[in-house]
Formats: sequence, structure tokens, C-alpha cells
Amino acid sequence: MATFAQDDDESLSELAQAQQAMRRKEFLKAEHICLRMLVQHPSDNDIRHLLSHALIFQSRFFEADSLLKKVLESDTNLAGTYWYMGLSAERQAKDLKAVGYFKKYVVKTANPLNVNVSAWLHAASGYRRMMHKEGITTAQLDEMVYLYNQYLEAAPTDAYADNVRAFVDLVKPRKPAPGQKLIWDEKGE
Repeated sequence: MATFAQDDDESLSELAQAQQAMRRKEFLKAEHICLRMLVQHPSDNDIRHLLSHALIFQSRFFEADSLLKKVLESDTNLAGTYWYMGLSAERQAKDLKAVGYFKKYVVKTANPLNVNVSAWLHAASGYRRMMHKEGITTAQLDEMVYLYNQYLEAAPTDAYADNVRAFVDLVKPRKPAPGQKLIWDEKGE
């Protein structure tokens, strides 16, 4: 059996090891590697982002959010911070906050070609979950449709694209009257 460098964690940099642990869903291992790296590089925001990601996947939201707030204190223009804040809010069912963070991520991404297109999907889906639970206003429905359309324009052949198109076609005629909210679980008429 051939041995490759990626098979031997010792041959990888610590950052690569942490990223590999994340891909393998070994979140505690990734956390420990990140903590070791932070001892040497306490203000490295890439390591902080990766650590927050590992914490989010362990449902340790308070720790992740605290860490991300520290990153914001050092630099409010890091798009990735808003991405991870969005993921954390989304995992905590704080949908309106998640929408805001994902939208901020898009705005803060310096080069629009570098935007992770799933940010639009995440933001729009936050409104969709709100529609299921507490309802959304006309403005929120319009924003949801806009965000889904941004996603569809950026990733027309993505795995979710056909389902998103079908949903947009179904939801547009359900626009609530001014001052009303649309509460729709998509299960029935």
C-alpha cells in the first residue's frame, strides 16, 4: 500500500492538520490543534476563524461567538468573521441575525468574485425559516426572493438550484398585504 504525505498527519502543517480534521468531522481534534497554534500566534484571525468553526460544530456557541467578537474588535472588515457569525446564529435558530451576518459577509467581501455564493442561499433560507415560524413581511419576502435570485444567478446549476427556483415561483404570489405577515409552512395551501 502506497503512503502519501496526506496520510501522515505529521507531514502536514498544523493548519493543514486542523483543516483536515474539520473535513473529517473531527471537531475536537481541530479545536486542540487550533488552540496549540494560537499559543504561538494569538492574534491570527485565520486560526481564530477555524477554531470558531470547530466550536460551532460542537454546539459551543457562546465560546465561538465570544471568539468571533474578539476578531471583530481587531478588524471589522474581515468578511470571514461575518460568515462564521452567520453560521453560529443559524445553528442557534437566530434566523434574523443569521440573515444580517450573511448579508454583511457579502458586503465585506472585497472582491465580489470571491463571495461564497451559498451566503445568499443561507440568508434567504433564514427568511424562509422565519416564514415557517413567525411569518415574514412584504419587505422580507421581497428580500428573500432577491437573495434567492442572487444565488441562482451565481450558481444556476448548483444542486439546490431547481428546488430554489420552484420555491420562488410558489412563494411570489403569496406576498402578504402591507402590514400583514406571510406564515406558510409550504405543506399545504
